[in-house]
Amino acid sequence: MNELASGRPVVGWLIILFAVTGGLLAQAAMPAGLGWMKGATAAFFTDRDWELLDETLKEALDAAADGDAREWSNEKSGASGRVTPLASERRDDITCRRVRIESLAKGSSSSYRYLFCRRGDGPWGIGQPK
Repeated sequence: MNELASGRPVVGWLIILFAVTGGLLAQAAMPAGLGWMKGATAAFFTDRDWELLDETLKEALDAAADGDAREWSNEKSGASGRVTPLASERRDDITCRRVRIESLAKGSSSSYRYLFCRRGDGPWGIGQPK
């Protein structure tokens, strides 16, 4: 299967992307602070909020079944969130997962979908948010 739940093929062009970049996208995609994250809610996150989100995201990408949400919460800042894998695909040694990341901080909330892929057991890299 070359399509995620959206019905759009993704793995073909991702294989080309990884071949051309040599996986550099995966190494550069998750900087400290997860600067790729969209939405105003992220502007309110503390350093600890980012750490909790990062830990939860990695756990969800590595171990959660599609539809199985992982949640995080920081009692000190009041921020919280949920990471839910929505669809997964594997072709050759490339695994892709579409996830929904929901966040709440200081009265602001956001919900975005992102595509993450990795080669073998390497680091996850981000595609375009959907």
